[in-house]
Amino acid sequence: MAPETYAIVLKETGLPIGSIGLHRNDLAEKEDEAELGYWLGVPYWGRGLVPEAARELLRHAFEDLRLARVWCGYYDGNEKSRRVQEKLGFRYQWTTEDAPVPQMGETRKGYVSLLTREDWSGMIVPYTPSLDDLWFRQAMMADPETMSYNHAWGGTIPFPEEKWEAWYEYWIVNHGNRRWYRYLKNPAGHFVGEIAYHYDDDRGIVAADVIVHAPYRGLGYGGRGLELLCGAAKKNGVAFLYDDMAIDNPAIALFRKHGFVEEYRTDAIIMLRKELQDMRRGGE
Repeated sequence: MAPETYAIVLKETGLPIGSIGLHRNDLAEKEDEAELGYWLGVPYWGRGLVPEAARELLRHAFEDLRLARVWCGYYDGNEKSRRVQEKLGFRYQWTTEDAPVPQMGETRKGYVSLLTREDWSGMIVPYTPSLDDLWFRQAMMADPETMSYNHAWGGTIPFPEEKWEAWYEYWIVNHGNRRWYRYLKNPAGHFVGEIAYHYDDDRGIVAADVIVHAPYRGLGYGGRGLELLCGAAKKNGVAFLYDDMAIDNPAIALFRKHGFVEEYRTDAIIMLRKELQDMRRGGE
């Protein structure tokens, strides 16, 4: 990758107060790696500005540039930088006793840390959307690439704003413990997909739903979302989760990887099921 350097600016004034960037060096030797570097003016320390800027740059690194690893480091005694890296999810790798500090013309003890794409995807969290947040669901439902998995049932789904309030009341407010819905939010605060389940009275099953917005696919978010969904369903007492998919849906492999097994299939669909509670032990 080519080095990328950006100014850190105050939102209120637009004035630059620091710098942050992704670079290649002896740590980041491969094309799918980079090192994160940053500095901030002393008057602005302690306000959470570097973590905020770094989360967005890491999002860019993993989601846009599709990097596999981002390295970072700090010198002995720099506790602020250590805490920043811990907040961002970096994991300690090793210590270097004589790390050069060219700006100071000296060497210091240095600590090297690493954040992988898998670590980043593992920090995806469920988020209960507000009514105003439903613009994201509208955008997903209207996107042909995102909804390509739904071709057997008509593809894209209209979700106009005049339907939001009734949908929100049904799914979020008065769910009656029969429906559960969340967005997936990445560490930078961006919505990347949705997870849900609902009781299907016609078929007598609890049906699962995992959708990752097309620009965010291939990053491990689907697997993380499925783990979160199964965990929530199990906590809420659901014994089995089901999902029927078009026979050519590539997500079938993902569901199998996370413990779903085939219940039955036709020429058009495959029904998958996962047991969440050990029924022989009463769910304990």
